[in-house]
Amino acid sequence: MPTDPTKIINRVSDLPTLPSVVARVNEMVGDPSVSAGNINDVISKDVALSARILKLVNSAFYGFPRRIASVTHAIVILGFNSVRNVTLSASVFEAFEAKDLPFGYRDFWVHSIGVAVATNVIARQKRLADVEDAFMCGLLHDIGKVVLHQFARDDFARALNYAQDRDCLLFDAEVEVLGASHAHIGGLLTDRWRLPPKIVDVIRFHHSPMNADDARELAAAVHIADAFARALMIGSGGDRKIPRADPAAWSLLGLDAEGPGQLMRQVASEMHTADAFVDMI
Repeated sequence: MPTDPTKIINRVSDLPTLPSVVARVNEMVGDPSVSAGNINDVISKDVALSARILKLVNSAFYGFPRRIASVTHAIVILGFNSVRNVTLSASVFEAFEAKDLPFGYRDFWVHSIGVAVATNVIARQKRLADVEDAFMCGLLHDIGKVVLHQFARDDFARALNYAQDRDCLLFDAEVEVLGASHAHIGGLLTDRWRLPPKIVDVIRFHHSPMNADDARELAAAVHIADAFARALMIGSGGDRKIPRADPAAWSLLGLDAEGPGQLMRQVASEMHTADAFVDMI
């Protein structure tokens, strides 16, 4: 019998929550009375997290010409939303213990980072309003798969076998076997994490971007970025298929016949800029 997706979340008392520092930063970002110094005071209490944040901010991905030596400087340069995102990025790899993921824990995160890079490329090229959230949405788009592996392991294993036996997308196998997909589970988790609703919607609807509301363009970007990363064989999403991109998503982003190939080449060339993220896996 398919598993109730809400029960997968609610029945597990030790479902990973955001680390306290990351949760506090997430709350503070939405408070107009908060200053860069206030956020720095919270982050600086976690020396290891501060070091990871500075490593990411000074990586090739951000490409700042001068080294950023303090978290306060990073906050001023990046802005609050981007600092929230990089803080979560620096922590998310440790939020789950899924080293035994059947299709490879490292391969899973490399795929997620590839989708994050591709989403960022598309968002920049198309000048999306939510460009600062693009990388984070790509990075977390498949987080529901890790939840399913940890907390509905037998059902998820059956979905993986179903996808392999029928040579179909894991997304479709999940719906058939569990009655819900990793996208839905990821939406439930990130909503519990109190991430901004637009990020939750992108994760929930990255396989059906036209169902998203305020973040439809960003959901479309993640949707297409996932296909790009799979076509480029960056990591593993758990199956051997390249999802067919929704034509409405292509149209929404204004991608022409030549655009996808050029964007894919750019994604391939920019993957090295995310080495600092890969090093944290």
